[in-house]
Formats: sequence, C-alpha cells, structure tokens
Amino acid sequence: MDTTAASVNKTALNPSKFLSAKMWITITVVLFVAIFFVVSNRIYNSQPAKVVVNTKNLDAAQYETLDKVMGKKEAGSFFTAVLPELKDQVMEQDWISQVDIERKWGEGIVITALPREAIARFGSEHLIDSQGKVYKPVTESELLQPGLIMLQGDADQSTLIMQQMQQVNQWFAPLEMQVEDLVLTPRMTWAIKFDNGMRIIVDNEHTSQKLMNLSQLLQNQLADKKDNIASTDLRYKNGFVIDWKANIEETTPSSSTNDEAKSQPPSKENIVEEKVTGTAAQEASAEESEIPL
Repeated sequence: MDTTAASVNKTALNPSKFLSAKMWITITVVLFVAIFFVVSNRIYNSQPAKVVVNTKNLDAAQYETLDKVMGKKEAGSFFTAVLPELKDQVMEQDWISQVDIERKWGEGIVITALPREAIARFGSEHLIDSQGKVYKPVTESELLQPGLIMLQGDADQSTLIMQQMQQVNQWFAPLEMQVEDLVLTPRMTWAIKFDNGMRIIVDNEHTSQKLMNLSQLLQNQLADKKDNIASTDLRYKNGFVIDWKANIEETTPSSSTNDEAKSQPPSKENIVEEKVTGTAAQEASAEESEIPL
C-alpha cells in the first residue's frame, strides 16, 4: 500500500509530463491563431470586389452610363473597399441626386442611385431640378420631355432663377397663369412669358413687389381686360406700361400724374442689348396705356 501511494505521488509531481501537456496546448493555440490569421488575411485581401449598380430608379440609359463609369473604378476587396470614396466617385455624375452604397455578401458592393428630377430646361443643353441644380442629362431625349419650363440665364444664378419662377407661379396661380419661359439677362432684367401668351418685363428694383402688385391688379381692376393684354413693362418706379393685343381698340386711360411714371419706356435698342429672346419678350405695340401701381 505504501508502494502504491508513493507511485501516485511520483506521477503527480512528475514535472516532465506536466510541461509536456502545457506545451501541446500552447502549440495547438498558436497553430489555430496562425491558421485563422492566414485565412482571414486571404479573405480580407482577396480579389477586387464586384461593383454592382442597382437598376432601381434608373432608366436603361442611366443604368448603362453609371455601370460603365463604375466598372472602371478600383474598389478594392469586399472588406477593404472605402465606401465614402466610392460615393464621391458616383456623385461626380451631376445628374445623380443621391446615392446609397452597401456591402452585400454574395453580391458585392451594391450602388443604388437616385437621378435628379428635372422641372425645367436651362438653356439648350441642360436641365434644372427643384433645388436649382443645373446638370447635363444622360441623353438629349430628356430635354424633350413635355411640360418642361424654359429657363435662361447665367448658371451661377440658377438658384435665384428657380426661386423666382416658383414665386411668380405662386402669385399668378389665382389667375390660372403659369410660367412657360423665364429669362434673367446679364443686366438682371427679368423677361417672363406665361402659358396664356402674356409677357412681362421687369427690372431688378423692387422686382417682387412689382410682380405681386401686377397679379393683384389683374385679379381686380384689370380682371375684365386681362385676356387682351399682350405684354406689360414694369420697369418704372411708379407705374407700368401695358401693350394691348392687335385689333384691340379699347385702351385703359392714363391715371398717373407722376412725371417719372409718364416718362418714355426703355427704347427697343435697350431691349435688344438685354438679349431677351422672342420667346420671353415682345416689342411694344402701337397702343400703350400707363397705369400707376
């Protein structure tokens, strides 16, 4: 019995067997970590991730254009791709309003873009959205969309032009008149054509007040004569000039006593210098009536 107890004690206290077990555990852990590191590194730095353009929100031409552009970009691997950089690259296409980019396992880097929605043409080659952003469409056919308003002016003034158009539409909505063509000239003169054919030209002094007052007059004092008005010149401090349509004998007598209001309207030469196109401004007719504000 003493011999058995001594044998057990020797086994329990045998340092070589204890170190051997500890060494194997250490080796196993090290190998596991090394394998995990190698596998993870291969996955992390694998071949470049596939960049996929989502067809949602895009027509065929827009999808083809964006897919072609992003196909030339280096995105990195699935895990190393820097999504903010990809987003910036997508937003270089000025016809895109918003973009969402996400990693989808089994698909790749998925790009979902939202194109801008045009509410008007801006010049002959561009469109403009409700935020006043001017952009070139993917295809020229987008310029031919029905119902688009024509806006013209310096692209740097696009936001101002858009806001003016929206404001004018609001003031003249009770008259069922909407802007069809609006021009802002280099001299900051506004030329407006409505969908009923009426034209307005106004300078940059108290522009909003003059336009709002005219809308009120057309709803009240001039309500029965509104359809006979061809154009209105608001470039006066205390009055404005109405040009009546051809073959309209009735004119509104002058009621202004202010000398400045009775002064001669700007010459045709000045109007030409403003480069107001025929779609937004009309030459004065023979019959004119001056009405105070």
